[in-house]
Amino acid sequence: MPRPMLRRSGGRVVGPRARAIAGAIACSLAPFVVVPAAASAQTAAARPMRRVEVRRAVTPNVSFRLVGAFATLRVVGWAHDSVVITGTVPADARFESAWGGQGGAASAGGKAYLEVPEHEGRALPAGTLEVRVPERARLWVKGGSAVIEAVGVQGGLDLAVVGGAIRVTGSPQELRADAMDGSITVVGSPAWMRAKTAAGAISVRGGSEDASLSTVTGALMVGAGRWDRLRMETVAGPVTFAGDLARGASVDVDSHGGTVELRLPTTLPVELDLATVTGRIENRWNERRPVPGREGRGMELGLTAHGGGSRVGVRTFKGTIRLTKR
Repeated sequence: MPRPMLRRSGGRVVGPRARAIAGAIACSLAPFVVVPAAASAQTAAARPMRRVEVRRAVTPNVSFRLVGAFATLRVVGWAHDSVVITGTVPADARFESAWGGQGGAASAGGKAYLEVPEHEGRALPAGTLEVRVPERARLWVKGGSAVIEAVGVQGGLDLAVVGGAIRVTGSPQELRADAMDGSITVVGSPAWMRAKTAAGAISVRGGSEDASLSTVTGALMVGAGRWDRLRMETVAGPVTFAGDLARGASVDVDSHGGTVELRLPTTLPVELDLATVTGRIENRWNERRPVPGREGRGMELGLTAHGGGSRVGVRTFKGTIRLTKR
């Protein structure tokens, strides 16, 4: 079978899967330009600013969309049937909002847009916004080089940045987070979660019923929390799993060259299916030793502990798989 073509990018050899993941993220965020945070902050501080304030009565499960060149955004879920947008933007920026419904009726949907003109020959993200929405609201937000922080939203979140960071605290029913070079941090238990980056790290603590995490070169870190279905995929980034498994849970890890570390309780009822084509398996969890892989290459380790109940599978091409006690 012919070998996949590899290309060099930034000194690293990048294969088709890495390019596909990075390309998908880049296409979704193409209208925005990555700029250094320090340069953005310095330019924003030098230009005149003005305050914005929008207040609107809405339904408890309102759908709201926000797009723009903001530098920082804080989203807060609160126990009021209203959307309140406050903050500061450049004096020459264009900020507009539109709402469904007529007269004084509560709106079931709304959107806002922030356009920042070029300053000193560049269009840099600027401005700080805070958006308060009903706890059960559904939000769709897209920014450029920005920091987005969401707290207390129980409905749905769809967040995207190029650079910067996404931070979510709470347990929305649905969470989708996309970044190119930015990091993604989740503290909570979204029922359904999809998080994807190219070079940024993904860190999750809290668990999920159905989650998928993927990077190209960024680290994947899963901490304490109850997990039912979890898929983790990376090309070259390290992977760490130290969560708790529900009975019947399924965890799958797919890596090309990154190290995969599983930190599991020694009393865990689990079936393990681990394999690396050219790498190593280090088992510090029990006395079972890995065996040579197929055709004598790499290593494999399959075992059932304490009657099984949950399943953990790891596949890597040249990475090390490390199994340790927790």
